Amino acid sequence: MIEFQNVKKSFGDREILKGISFFVSKGEILFILGTSGTGKSVTLKNIVGLLKPSSGNIVVDGEDITQFSEDQLFAIRKKCGMVFQHPALFDSLSVFENVAFGLKRHESLSENEIRDRVHESLELVNISGIDDKLPSEISYGMQKRVSLARTIALRPAVLLFDEPTTGLDPITTNSVNQLIQDLSRKLKTTSLVVSHDMHCALKIADRIIVLDKGQIVDEGSVDEILESQSELVRDFLLEARAGGES
Repeated sequence: MIEFQNVKKSFGDREILKGISFFVSKGEILFILGTSGTGKSVTLKNIVGLLKPSSGNIVVDGEDITQFSEDQLFAIRKKCGMVFQHPALFDSLSVFENVAFGLKRHESLSENEIRDRVHESLELVNISGIDDKLPSEISYGMQKRVSLARTIALRPAVLLFDEPTTGLDPITTNSVNQLIQDLSRKLKTTSLVVSHDMHCALKIADRIIVLDKGQIVDEGSVDEILESQSELVRDFLLEARAGGES
């Protein structure tokens, strides 16, 4: 579904991605782990054309998007739903209006169809009965769910998550992780999750890639990562185990 072929990305003299190659299979949940500043979010932004690689190629759903124009990228962005680190809801709009926003802009649906899609999306993230509430009237964890409902309302083929559990307590973190897994399976989406949380990745990932200083230091299934000899991966694993025991 997504393939990076020797992708490099620089900002001036600073090289962020140093020739990374990987793929994400259709229907797979792939985690990209790494410490801050290793190029995780830059990788996500390249997939939807918010950034363009300095060299190399990016293929999404069989199309090489590397040289796509903004008009061509629009179709790719409709396939890819991006869930940002913060909910980024419209404060003056109700929960219903937030979830319906993209549907009204990008889909030709009747009012009844929009209402049904909004309610279906809210039910998929396990919240209902809050249509008329403003974002300020619900918890941060619920705002995250509304943001996710808004993304899946457009039924993207690919879900891109940028640090989805940052700032959440452990209970809410677990529920968001479970949501990512459940939605990926129910909606048959391909999910790419950028994170620093190995504990989350071990729970729900099909495969894990670990980035360090713009390069892939290890990748594989959960079982393969658990046997990794990479010093950085082993540090991540120690931290995950410590978090699980605390």
